[in-house]
Amino acid sequence: MRKGFVIVIALLLSVTFCAAQKLPKKVGKARQSVASIITFKDGTVAGNGTAMFVGDKGDVLVSYSLLCGADSAVVVDTKGKTRTVIGIVGLDNLYDCAKVRVAHDKKIAYFPVSRSNTVEGDQLYIISYGKKNSGAVEAAKIMKIDSLYSHAYYTLDIPVQDRFVSLPVVNIEGELVAVVQPAATGDSCCYAVGATVTDKLVTTSVTYGKGIHYNMGIRTLLPDDKENALSCMYMQTIIGDSISYRNAINDYIALFPESHEGYMCDAEHKAVYCSDMAMAEKSWEKALSLAVKPSEVYFGKAKVLNTLMLAGDSLINVDAILEQLDKAIAIDNDPMYVAYKADLLLDAGRHADAYECYIRVSSTELRSADIFARASQCKGALKEYDKAVELMDSAINLLGENEQVAASPYILTRALLKYSAGRYREAVFDYYKYEEIMGSVFNANFYYLRSQAEVKAKMYQQALNDLEKAISIEPMNDALYIEKGILCYGLGIFDDGIEVLESALEIVPDSPDAHYLLGLIYTKTDKIDLAKEHMQKAIESGHPEAAAKLDELKSK
Repeated sequence: MRKGFVIVIALLLSVTFCAAQKLPKKVGKARQSVASIITFKDGTVAGNGTAMFVGDKGDVLVSYSLLCGADSAVVVDTKGKTRTVIGIVGLDNLYDCAKVRVAHDKKIAYFPVSRSNTVEGDQLYIISYGKKNSGAVEAAKIMKIDSLYSHAYYTLDIPVQDRFVSLPVVNIEGELVAVVQPAATGDSCCYAVGATVTDKLVTTSVTYGKGIHYNMGIRTLLPDDKENALSCMYMQTIIGDSISYRNAINDYIALFPESHEGYMCDAEHKAVYCSDMAMAEKSWEKALSLAVKPSEVYFGKAKVLNTLMLAGDSLINVDAILEQLDKAIAIDNDPMYVAYKADLLLDAGRHADAYECYIRVSSTELRSADIFARASQCKGALKEYDKAVELMDSAINLLGENEQVAASPYILTRALLKYSAGRYREAVFDYYKYEEIMGSVFNANFYYLRSQAEVKAKMYQQALNDLEKAISIEPMNDALYIEKGILCYGLGIFDDGIEVLESALEIVPDSPDAHYLLGLIYTKTDKIDLAKEHMQKAIESGHPEAAAKLDELKSK
């Protein structure tokens, strides 16, 4: 009881001091920069509090917690003029601070933010909102200055009160020094965060539309910096929906009406989200009229058209996209444009043209293993396998010995190309190189493919071993047993052939290939009755050549 009485007495003394002393002129004038904010949810008042005009763009500093849950707000100045909040500029839930924006006009009196050093013992003033500059002013001295996350954090010699929360603290020059913080349990003194917090209340591409901004009913505005605003707008294509992307585009065009990027995004939105190509064309025309580099507009349009084509738009074809790319390349032979054209041609199966583009790119700063690998893919599709192998060599060599893991997919592809080129032993060596790099390969198809190359290279024992590895990985794959059976039959290893084919029949009892091969093996081993039996089963299972073979056996 006594402690509460002392606090009340201290507060009364503070008020009495301000009333008794003549208020510094600039402090009195600063009262007109204080405002009231009223928030709404679904048309009903959700809350109200104190705000302050800062900066010179219509920005208003308010309580973060006051905005939570609201879908709109208005700011009322000391003259009673009401201004609608356009959107949120930045948020900081740690210091319970937010910056919102209203339409700027010359009549707004903004707080100048103090950039001068303050020290312990300095006299400051806490200003309340009041119509016609009637807000109360209460003196408070700095007891202590701490630093918290690069901001000054003040302890003031005035008892904490709920009504002080979010009020401005100014110096004798009327400059904003700090903002009073919400009281925590057990606080007796008043705490305030330095006014430099307003500098940090900005939105970036990292925060725009995410985190604490995500659940705000009042929309977040783009940052004033052009590059940051552009990044935020682009991010909406990834994290946003059609409405948020549309709002970002509108904001960007309003902020930077002479920037072609806004109209390019506008065209994309109309084409992709609204399916309105006529309006999209108008936006692209506007972008072309503003662009310093028109090639960027043509390239951007090509990417949008490609998106639509891939989404199934039957009115757009590869040639329409190539037309835009060729216009871009004619203006600026940017290797990025040429590489995009190459990828488009490759996907369209125009391998010769795609190859020419990849080779052009390979002599630029975009030269990479992937470019050579794609050029190799083109030559492989054209069945120019030796050239394809040569290009894949370039891809692998470009990565070097220290990038063997990154090179492993290219080595595996080169093995397939060498096989197609009839360079079977070289293909086998690439398969073994791949296995060496990877340490182990738990893939039955890999060992099957290597066995095929080994058979062609007459490395029969290695082929048998690899087929056995494949079977161990996929023991229920009857096709692998049959492949080994074929090899055993060809090599005259009949006992092993019979064993492996019988295993295939355990998996698929009516396998036509297994019965047919067993018929052939039993024929070779002069077990004609067994041969006939399996040939008959092969016929019943649908093998196309079994009937003729059975007729041959019957004639013996």
